[in-house]
Amino acid sequence: MNAPARPRSTRDRPAKAPLSEKAIVDAALAITQAEGLEAVTMRRVAAKLDTGAASLYVYFANRDELLRAMMDSVSGTVPLVTPEPQRWREQVHDLTRRIREALEAHPGLAVALSGEPPLTENSLAGVENLLGILFAGGIAAQDAAWACDILMLIVTATAAETDVRRAAGRTSDADRDDAIARIRDAFTALPAERFPLITAHSSELVAGAADDRFRFAVDTFLDGLVARTGQG
Repeated sequence: MNAPARPRSTRDRPAKAPLSEKAIVDAALAITQAEGLEAVTMRRVAAKLDTGAASLYVYFANRDELLRAMMDSVSGTVPLVTPEPQRWREQVHDLTRRIREALEAHPGLAVALSGEPPLTENSLAGVENLLGILFAGGIAAQDAAWACDILMLIVTATAAETDVRRAAGRTSDADRDDAIARIRDAFTALPAERFPLITAHSSELVAGAADDRFRFAVDTFLDGLVARTGQG
């Protein structure tokens, strides 16, 4: 008769990484990337870290605090730039595109961010940088201040739309082409006497990749800012 197996000593197990704010945020972001923001709960994050949920409350009072820390961490991954008057428009495009890409890499954060003022260290650094770029472009202070808010609305709305497509399983080029074709066909099938412009311009209404539409939105807004300053 075989002797019963000896219980595995804790000394034989790999040592757990020490718990910290960064470890908790990193675990929460990993869950977000794999499963979406709704999957991020204190219990789920604790399980990923092989600890109890109570341990997390030493670092974060609640899930909202954790979400703010997650947003700050993601904001910190966006490279900032030194404003250049000759390149200010392209710098706005680069910065907003990088913020959008960072949000799209973490499904659900864009929607959460839309209702959260930028009060964390890295989020504020992004606003500071965007203001500096706009000032370098000669944009008046009040216009630049409001522009920061509107540009971020464009960013978060675009990223949130990406979340919707991802949740619906429309992530490949073929999926996107199929969805566009369905929308175009639906527009074309409308009664022309009631919707003459939509039926006549169905192709234009669905044209353009997400990146093209995003750049168009930012460019059109910047055109308006420039016009207000009398530069164009």
